[in-house]
Amino acid sequence: MRQSRNAGSSAAATRGALTLAAIFVSLFALVPPSLAQTDSSKPEELSKQRKDLYLRATHAPLADLAKDVNQIAVLSEACRVRHGSAACGLSDKALESDKLEDRYAYYVMQPVEAHSKSHAVKIDRKNWGAASDAPAHP
Repeated sequence: MRQSRNAGSSAAATRGALTLAAIFVSLFALVPPSLAQTDSSKPEELSKQRKDLYLRATHAPLADLAKDVNQIAVLSEACRVRHGSAACGLSDKALESDKLEDRYAYYVMQPVEAHSKSHAVKIDRKNWGAASDAPAHP
């Protein structure tokens, strides 16, 4: 009995993974040829595109940005294949949802926020007094 349950859940997970792969393949077909010619799946380029989309999402409904979110998802998966999950700012665990909000969170919001936390500006307060005591230049 347990083996049939495990086999059933394993088959469901496999179907889910295949469905997700089919979605990405179909989305990849929608990527404009001009975008395919430039390697937008490089981690640096992808990071810039994510930041841009992250900022645009603060001023527009997510539904209006669905095409861009899907494009980032496809480029992110291409980046994962070429450079690995960590280099592309992605989790090792694959996204298991097909909701737009979840795709945005997984492919845009989480990588941008993780990058901003790891590259936070650090201020050294011990030099603040020295700057004000320095003589002014004519």
